[in-house]
Amino acid sequence: MGAFSVKRRLTTYFLLIATLGIALSSAFGVWVYRDREISSARQTLVELLNLMDAQNYYTDAEAWSQQLHTAAPDKRLTIISPEGKVLSDTYGQVTENHADRPEFKSALETGWGEAERKSDTTGEMLLYEAKQFTDGNVGRLSMPISSVNALVLQGLVGFLVAAVVALVLMLVLARKLADRTAQPLEQKEEELEQEGEKLQTVRSEFAANVSHELKTPLTSIKGFTDMMSSGMVKDPEDQKRFITMIGVEVDRLIELINDVLKISELESVVIPQSDDRANVLSVAEECRAALGQMAEAAKISVNLSGDNAEVAVAPGRLRELLTNLMENGIKYNEPGGRVDVQAAQRDGKVAITVSDTGIGIPKESRERVFERFYRVDKGRARKTGGTGLGLSIVKHIVLLYGGSISLKSEPGKGTEITVLFPAVR
Repeated sequence: MGAFSVKRRLTTYFLLIATLGIALSSAFGVWVYRDREISSARQTLVELLNLMDAQNYYTDAEAWSQQLHTAAPDKRLTIISPEGKVLSDTYGQVTENHADRPEFKSALETGWGEAERKSDTTGEMLLYEAKQFTDGNVGRLSMPISSVNALVLQGLVGFLVAAVVALVLMLVLARKLADRTAQPLEQKEEELEQEGEKLQTVRSEFAANVSHELKTPLTSIKGFTDMMSSGMVKDPEDQKRFITMIGVEVDRLIELINDVLKISELESVVIPQSDDRANVLSVAEECRAALGQMAEAAKISVNLSGDNAEVAVAPGRLRELLTNLMENGIKYNEPGGRVDVQAAQRDGKVAITVSDTGIGIPKESRERVFERFYRVDKGRARKTGGTGLGLSIVKHIVLLYGGSISLKSEPGKGTEITVLFPAVR
């Protein structure tokens, strides 16, 4: 009776823990999925506003409004004068002055504005994007958040099915583990070690599969193709530009898949090759050459200095690490800034420091920058590209080779990341 009670309690505890873990993982997955859908929706609104400005919408604003309402009835277009007067609105005549709308004020100040709030006109929760056009007026596009939530609900069905299957599997596994508690301690430890290895494999596969499902700039691609198929984009040059934008979204999709595969590969490697070695400054020079055009376009200088040191790391892994750190230093910098890479050997270790004079990282974000999909500045990340997995890949490489990583940063002053690796003996 006592043994049965222990087994039952162990089964219950294990199942409760598994249920909590699956619930948290599913909630996180849905949150990330929704966040990416909202970002994609915003990007679609931004591209539409850019297209309107490029095609001189003000020559026939009413025709634009009618076409948009026909092709995308869930989207609302409002043309607002610099004084806040509504000149045109696809929802009908609006007499209320819009000078106090946050997205409108931001567009007047910086050229662009965005908001996520309840509409004072319709009472719905809406996503807003606003742009000051060439003629001085502000164009504002909005769409209901309920449209995004509908897509998320469709994806939620898959999450729920996966969660139910996982719970059934966990229940079977919990019973087996509870049964094994009656066996000798030595056998129990051996079996738990085997189960730990299996769970590690399952975790890696689960992360890869979930990330694969979250690869959806497809919403943007669908928006572009819908616009083209509806006949709204008639000019050949604009059609060519839309095709180019679709290509950009596909490239982002491929980049995300590649990064997810890199993380999965890094997690599957238990012990690196013992003869791995790479010269830090030589690999850094290769990275500088590869990033030369990006640095030149951003007006950022990249400088290398320090000891001619070698680390016990595969050249390809070190190249991936340095490319991610140097690329971030360029992307999140200001024109005229610099990125410095320094190598210093001491006490059997090599310190690789990558510092920049960029925008820096707020204190509340410094502990989270190495998390998957975490972005400090989502608006800037959307414009500069990237998957949000770069620093996570860096951390995986550091841990794989028995290294350590530290970060120092001040907003407005820059960021310094130092990686310690074993030196080649």
